[in-house]
Parts: sequence; C-alpha cells; structure tokens
Amino acid sequence: MSAEWPKVQLQDIAELKGGYAFKSEDYTDAGRFVLRTVNIDSSGRINREGTTFVSEETAKEYERFALQPWDTLFVMVGATLGKTGIVKECDLPALLNQNMWVVRAKDGRVNQRYLYYAFTFKSKDLLAWASGAAREFVRRDDFRTMELALPPREVQDQVADYIGAIDDKIELNRQINQTLEQIAQTIFKSWFVDFEPVKGKIEAKAAGRDPERAAICAISGKSEVDQLSTEQRQQLAATAALFPGALVESELGLIPEGWRVEALPDAIEVNPSRTLKRGVMAPYLDMANVPTNSARVCEVVQREFSSGSKFMNGDSLLARITPCLENGKTAYVDFLTEQQVGWGSTEFIVLRPRAPLPQAFGYLLCRHPEFRAFAIANMSGTSGRQRVPNDCFVNYQIAVPGHDVTASFGEIVGGIFSVIKARDEESRTLATLRDTLLWRTFNC
Repeated sequence: MSAEWPKVQLQDIAELKGGYAFKSEDYTDAGRFVLRTVNIDSSGRINREGTTFVSEETAKEYERFALQPWDTLFVMVGATLGKTGIVKECDLPALLNQNMWVVRAKDGRVNQRYLYYAFTFKSKDLLAWASGAAREFVRRDDFRTMELALPPREVQDQVADYIGAIDDKIELNRQINQTLEQIAQTIFKSWFVDFEPVKGKIEAKAAGRDPERAAICAISGKSEVDQLSTEQRQQLAATAALFPGALVESELGLIPEGWRVEALPDAIEVNPSRTLKRGVMAPYLDMANVPTNSARVCEVVQREFSSGSKFMNGDSLLARITPCLENGKTAYVDFLTEQQVGWGSTEFIVLRPRAPLPQAFGYLLCRHPEFRAFAIANMSGTSGRQRVPNDCFVNYQIAVPGHDVTASFGEIVGGIFSVIKARDEESRTLATLRDTLLWRTFNC
C-alpha cells in the first residue's frame, strides 16, 4: 500500500533529538521520571520497572530533554539497539536519558502515532546500517535520511486509529490481567499467610459481632456486604463457613485450628519426574521468555530435547540462578496440551502442588515476597553464578488446610487464571493481526 504514497526523509518531517547522560549523583528517590532504555518493553510500552528520578529542581535545568505525548523513541546503541517505544500521556512528565533518540513530528502534517508505526516498521533497515564494533550503534545521518511513506493526513489518521485501537485493546487486556493476578495474590496472602478470615471471626466474636459476617468481609475485601446480591452473599457465606474460628500454636506460629504444618517438599513436589526422550521435538521455554511480574510466558518454540528441566501444565517454574531469581522470573505452565511434556533451562526449579493444594497455589507461593526472600537467602555458589539448591526447601514450612478450603481456593483462583489465559491469547491473536496490517501497510 505504501508504494502508492509519496516518500519523504525522516529529517523533513521530524525532529531528531538525543537524551541526556544524567549522572548517578543526579538521581533521587522521587521527583521527575528519567526514562531509560530498560523502561521500554518489547511491545513499545513504557514501564516503570527500575525507575530512576531526578529532583524537580534538577529537572528544570534539563527541560529541553522533556518528553511529549506520542513521541517515538529509538534505542541507538547497545544490546537493545533498534528497540522502539511510544510515549503516552500517562508516562509523563519524564526526561529522556542517554542512548536514545526521540522522533517528534515537526508540524501538523504528520500524525504522531502514524509516525511511530511507520518508523517502527522501517527501523529494521537502520540495523542494516549499524556501524561500529559488533554493530553497536547507528549514525545520526543514516537515521535522518531514512525514507518513510507519507500519505495525506486523513489517511495517516485512519491508519493510526485502526492499528492504534488494536494496540489499545492489547494494553487493556494487559492491565486487566495485571489486576486479576494482583487479586489472586491478595487472596493467597489473605487465606494462607495472614489467615484473615479466621482472625476476622476471632476479633468479631470478642467484640460481640457476627463472626461469619466478619469472615465474609475478609474474604470479599469489602467492609460492607449488604449491597452484594443474595447469591453473592450466599456464596461468600459458604466459603466463610469453611474457616475455623480459632488459631492454635504450631512450629510455624499461630495457624488456623485443624490445619497442619508441612515442609514444602511434603506439600509441593520439587522437580517432579517427567519423561521426555532425547531428540524428541517438544515445546521449549527459554529463560529469556519467562516473565518477571506475571504468570504467562512470552514465547514457546519447538526444539529437540537434549537436557534440561521438564514440566507439564499446572507446574510452576522458578528461576534458580542470579540475577534471574532476583529479577522475578517465574512462570505458570498452562501452554501445553493435556499430558504433554515441555522442557527448558536447567536453571528452572519446577514446583507442583500435591493434593489437596490446587495447582495455582504453587505459582502464587513463588510470587510471595517471603518465599522469594527465603530462596534468595539460601543461594550458594560463586559470585555472579549463585543458585538456589533444591534441598533448601525442606526448611521452608507452610500451613496446609483441609480439602474444603483448598477446593474453594482452587475454584476461585482457577477461574481467575482461566480469564487471564483467555485475555492473553486474545492479545496474541490481535498482535498477529496488527503485525499483518503493518506489513501490508508499510511494506514496499
């Protein structure tokens, strides 16, 4: 399609500006966000992981590096050379750090979001022009003379609106899934760490209030439950009734009456046995595709099995090596067919809950800060290659309830994970559609 449109050089329609090399002594705990290359994720979204700031006073001195809505960012040096991102209103105010250029339309002839899509598609050409040792950077002159198709403004608007709507839906799904996972983690902590339904009953009884109502409030996360539907109250009441009204002493401290304390390997299998013959093609998960803050993996490929960890649906994968563990790399396996065995890095610890614990329990435990701190504290080995030994988990204890509580938890959290999977798969389908549209629009 773009073959029919006039071509312009990037320098004719956009300003090309670099960022500023802020010094470490400039950084503060709060203030103006300094956007670095690590803050651009693989989808072009701006994230706040590893956020750095400078004071507002310092920021005023460097306002010329302030970003604007719909700026296009390009990483022009280093390991992530060629990565692009787009700045939205929610990402501001922010200043641009070094190693990136901002591409900003000069005037109203150009739709900024169209510019982002056109530039992102063509940016692969810049990599072919990369010069220097091991192709580590691109020259500004090559960058400026890059050719882009520029249709009439109304056509740009249509392209940006249509493809942008797809990206917006993908982002909405990501945000919803993030919220759903936070809800699942909150429920896990409330039930199995803080024992809030039980404590709610105890406190209510001592104060002369209704213990069951207090447990319902703890389970639902609401201080008032009268506004809930009759069906919702009945479901919550049935769940609340599963929790005892007392805590008892144990080697783990106070736990709900009737629950038992177990060492982690007694409640959760560590590296369970799986069969996969050498040379057989099977789904392979690379450490690079394991998420740092969510359950769903980024990409799985088919590869001949040689040696590595083996896993099935319902397993949880915990990175055992530094810095992957500290960075949060953890995944929930739900991308295989029934009884299919996948494999991956030898640096995965595979965890699978034993009955009566539901499968999602293992993943939520792996995300729990206390568990992660335990794993990190037990790492051993030389500096830079430290690992978590399998046998350390015998020293980690958990409180295990009976079947009724775990079944209820499994039903609630299992439903949440099903929605997360459905939305994530929808987003992958949408991403394929978007990429096809980009190719059809800009390939020439």
